[in-house]
Amino acid sequence: MGGLGFFPVAPGTVASVVAVQVYALIGPLQQAAVLVPATVVAFVLGGLSVGVVLRRDGGAKDPSHVVCDEVAGQWLALVSFSYAGRWEFIVAAFVLFRLFDVWKPPPVSFFDRRPGPWNVMMDDVAAGIYANLASHLCLLLIRG
Repeated sequence: MGGLGFFPVAPGTVASVVAVQVYALIGPLQQAAVLVPATVVAFVLGGLSVGVVLRRDGGAKDPSHVVCDEVAGQWLALVSFSYAGRWEFIVAAFVLFRLFDVWKPPPVSFFDRRPGPWNVMMDDVAAGIYANLASHLCLLLIRG
């Protein structure tokens, strides 16, 4: 992720902010038909990269400098057919993704406790799914 993981404070949040900015600035990425495959690519490349980092770092469970998982999870949180590109959805998806990523309700915590590159990726995917559903529900309730 271009060194974002080495940001001195909250590198995961910084990576999520960058993921949201990329989503907001690249119009086609706001379409689910583009964002879903981009997320899958980020997930697969991220898992492969995390495997290399874990081997290099001696098997650390989830090093803080690994932030590709945040990008995949944040993009998953942003997938929408109804609210794509709308600022209120973007803000809700960002805030709720960070909340679920830090809070780690099950099954996020299930993946977080397990070693291996795919579990590193999956805890953020699970947080992204929660954030996506919660963002849609919040906007549905607010908008009637």
